[in-house]
Amino acid sequence: MKIFCAVCNRETNHDVIKEEKREIRDDEVQVVFYDEWQIIQCKGCEDISFRQVSSNSDDYNSDDGIPFETIKLYPLRGKDILPIKGYYNAQPNVRNIYRETIDAFNNGLYLLCAGGLRATIESICTAEGIIDGPIDKRKPSGTTKIVRSKDLIGKINGLYEKGLMTKKQAEILHEHRYLGNDALHSLDTPSKKSLRIAIEIIDHTLDSLYELSDKAAELAWQREKRQKKKGK
Repeated sequence: MKIFCAVCNRETNHDVIKEEKREIRDDEVQVVFYDEWQIIQCKGCEDISFRQVSSNSDDYNSDDGIPFETIKLYPLRGKDILPIKGYYNAQPNVRNIYRETIDAFNNGLYLLCAGGLRATIESICTAEGIIDGPIDKRKPSGTTKIVRSKDLIGKINGLYEKGLMTKKQAEILHEHRYLGNDALHSLDTPSKKSLRIAIEIIDHTLDSLYELSDKAAELAWQREKRQKKKGK
């Protein structure tokens, strides 16, 4: 069978290497329920995953009589499924909230995903000791003054103030209203496309804060290794 492979990132041929079937008859409603559980293996990369197929005798195509099937793959995968990145240099609390946010997106829980994006930024600020930051406050006279604020806008500015991100990165976070309270307070569910963009921004932020230094160190090590090899 052809199934989307999370490792190959495309549809590939899979073998069923182990299968169990169950049939349950409900005589009261005259329906038979069918379940199949399969351990499957990609014939390309040989990655092993799990497939569940469910159907019943009462739900079928009237044209050909073939039952409609509900298919679930574990772990979730597909063209619209976002990978959960490790970010192992981040604190556990940051990683956990980030994972739950991506899980919410992949399961179509977009309102919860919006809240998770805000919570991820909040957790980063907590991990980095950011409790406030400078914002412009307008006076009744029309002039503005800089004050310290403990809300999310202030904390994002605090990340920039501490040198943990560039001014441009901070501005990008500000532009995304889903990192604020709007989506949760108004229960205005954001679109899937908007959330994907927001998640890309979060990924870029986490990568900049926690992964770039290790990547730079790896490049330096590889360069030094090449130079030593040339010197022999």
